[in-house]
Amino acid sequence: MYKVIIVDDEPMIRKGLRAIIPWNELGFEVVDIAKNGRDGYEKYQQHSPNLMIVDIKMPEMNGITLLEKIREENESIHFIILSGYAEFDYAKKAIGCKCDGFLLKPLDEEELITHLKGIFQKLQNEKQLYHLLNEDKEKMREEFMRKLVLSKHSDIGEDVRRLADYYQVSSDTYQTAILTINDEEISAKVKSIVEASKRGFVIEKSEYLILLFLEDFLSKHRTNISFHQLILLIKEQQLYAAIGDAVNRIEDIPDSYQSALAIFERKFFYPKGKLLSSKELKATFQVNDEQGTKISIDSYVERLYYSMDIVNMTACEKITNELFEELSHHDNSELDVKKIIFHIYTNTINKLLLANPDLKSLHSFITSAGDLFEMQSIPCIKQYFLKQIQQILSMLDNGETDVTLKKLIDLIHKEYNQSLRLETLADVFNYNSAYLGKLFKNYTGEYFNTYLDKVRIENGKKLLEKGYKVYEVAEKVGYANVDYFHRKFKKYVGVSPSSFRKEG
Repeated sequence: MYKVIIVDDEPMIRKGLRAIIPWNELGFEVVDIAKNGRDGYEKYQQHSPNLMIVDIKMPEMNGITLLEKIREENESIHFIILSGYAEFDYAKKAIGCKCDGFLLKPLDEEELITHLKGIFQKLQNEKQLYHLLNEDKEKMREEFMRKLVLSKHSDIGEDVRRLADYYQVSSDTYQTAILTINDEEISAKVKSIVEASKRGFVIEKSEYLILLFLEDFLSKHRTNISFHQLILLIKEQQLYAAIGDAVNRIEDIPDSYQSALAIFERKFFYPKGKLLSSKELKATFQVNDEQGTKISIDSYVERLYYSMDIVNMTACEKITNELFEELSHHDNSELDVKKIIFHIYTNTINKLLLANPDLKSLHSFITSAGDLFEMQSIPCIKQYFLKQIQQILSMLDNGETDVTLKKLIDLIHKEYNQSLRLETLADVFNYNSAYLGKLFKNYTGEYFNTYLDKVRIENGKKLLEKGYKVYEVAEKVGYANVDYFHRKFKKYVGVSPSSFRKEG
């Protein structure tokens, strides 16, 4: 609804106009009435109407004076002038003040409605034009901010401050941040949060989002609800995020962006879910100043090998922590870091293989080592590194674990014809079934069910050689379904049970 104020010194006119015109049907709402020009001006300031219907002859301030006074402040408001006089001078003055209509008293209701319909259409057109102009201005502002953030100092023109005022982005402080987001839904949520703050903009790049704040974000995020929500979202969604230094001049925004980018490029060394700043970077990352200093791969391999050989996980963790700490203090690229870790890891396992040739399953740890090149951060690689060491130690352990697995294998060879399930056996040996399954695989090189099938098939071959019928053998080795036995036998032996029996 568009807002209307009626200004007339005659109470009957004011009340009559309010009552007889179907304002709502025409798209209008009478928000107030005024008894003279001065009262009308106060009501105008209070309500900011779209249309004012004003009588010309009134005490204290006449209608033309009121219209002229408002026109000095507002070019877009619409007026309809009412008059009991048909003098041409009044009409000329009203038209000169961009009046939309000049109606004589007594009013013709249909004539007023015709004017109202015309004004409504004008307001609709103006509203549409306003939105289009705003959309264009918003696009131009986004492009201005993008160019400003991504430009070099030398490329920034002298009119940048004038443009900043025009686009309403002038501030005493600016700060940029960078977020890596691959999910459109999360990206939209970030935009919504930043725009809700009324003090930030989002600039999209193919690799990440750039956030430009008209504030010192780090000092405001605890009190600004939107900023605080952004911190929580970064943590909740485990995003990579970095924030540059705050600057006080709009010309220095590129410096803030470059400082954010420098931090962001070191994201590999940090866990996700934190907003990294230059202060935090300086506190946790110090490049070794000694030229030519290299990490001794051989030293780490030797120490790690001896610690694993004696199955000392505590020592392995200490050496691993030392390695990753040293890596963070060298100015190595992400690829160089991964190569160093890869060489230490594979060389250590190769030494273990030479010392323990029977542990052929160690080969699988070497072939899977390439996985670390796909990992996105040092914390992830460190977790992977320690997990692999833990699994290898479980294979090398000659203590209780070794005894347990030997007992489990003996049980399989004795009771293979029974309904053996890993979950049941894990409960008997007081182990978590998933963990026992991993230990079994590392120890034998086979999954539990595969190992059990092979034991059953080997015993089945012996029974077939003795002349037992296929269905009898299936039942004796633990297969309730003869077809299932047939499929398993052919898988591991290469021929059907009946063919094997004939050949035998």
